[in-house]
Amino acid sequence: MKAVRVKKELAEEIRKRLERNGFKDRRRRIRFESGYVIIPVVDEFNLKSPHYEIVEDTNPIFRERKNFREIVTQIAGFYPRYADLKVFGDVGLMKLPDSVMHHKKRIAERVAENYRLSSVWLDMGKHGMKRMPRMEPLVGSKSLVEVKENGCIFRFDITEVMFSQGNQYEKMRTAKLVEDGERVVDMFAGIGYFTIPVMKHSNARKCLAIELNHKSYRFLLENLKLNGIKKVIPILGDSMHVTPESCAERVIMGHIRCENFIKTAIDAIDGEGWIHYHEAVPVKVIHRPVERIRREAESLNARVAEVSLRKVKNYSPNVYHVVVDARIRKC
Repeated sequence: MKAVRVKKELAEEIRKRLERNGFKDRRRRIRFESGYVIIPVVDEFNLKSPHYEIVEDTNPIFRERKNFREIVTQIAGFYPRYADLKVFGDVGLMKLPDSVMHHKKRIAERVAENYRLSSVWLDMGKHGMKRMPRMEPLVGSKSLVEVKENGCIFRFDITEVMFSQGNQYEKMRTAKLVEDGERVVDMFAGIGYFTIPVMKHSNARKCLAIELNHKSYRFLLENLKLNGIKKVIPILGDSMHVTPESCAERVIMGHIRCENFIKTAIDAIDGEGWIHYHEAVPVKVIHRPVERIRREAESLNARVAEVSLRKVKNYSPNVYHVVVDARIRKC
């Protein structure tokens, strides 16, 4: 899909000109990227100008919620709760509840037509500690995609690894917390979700990126190359057993079911440092993640010198994805 990349001061004039001549693609939103404005245009657009650059829109933002809602409502007669569509380039990923599952093929075909997608998959959730996706192809078969966010490139196969667009702010927030010269451990690195933003937007000394899933590890290596990142030591293995002790000032625990790894994370802190611990927690026991860290630190003769808890996003009804930032001081 095409777009024009234009400087901010010229963006409004170029936008009006494109709209006036019918060249602007109204299905996609205008967005900002690395100081420039990205204006989506129709595929037929090829008018060159010194005032902008024609580029490939690798991270389009569609007006998908309104349009997807209309498609589902038109076919099923209503719009069910928890129906959702995510678009990665020209690949769509749908979630549908059981109440409309018998319409899945028709919905997928209409979505593919409406968004000009090469393929549409049904997301049937994740399973296991490795968070392996379960996907059903409904239209086409393309599954290899590339996403750009916060100046970082992520290449992955949606049938092999997971990718959460909703964590974009948290990735950058964590990166901005890293101080100059810090050693970082990413215990559940995946394809580089936290490792790449941290190393691209901070001056960390190095990062140990540990990943158990060999498919995710393969994309981690590829994404490190794509982003030109050098100061990362990738490790294929179980972080419970391969994380070195006293090796870091900051440990990232980006897996939402990793309470059994808190001891390993504390052991990895060299004297004093930070742990960023993620968990999916019911609202009624919202402070449970903090209590877990306090208990584990106490059992290791360490203490929590500073702690805060923040909501990352809704995970499911009455369940939040939260992150605890805990400064650990070893006695």
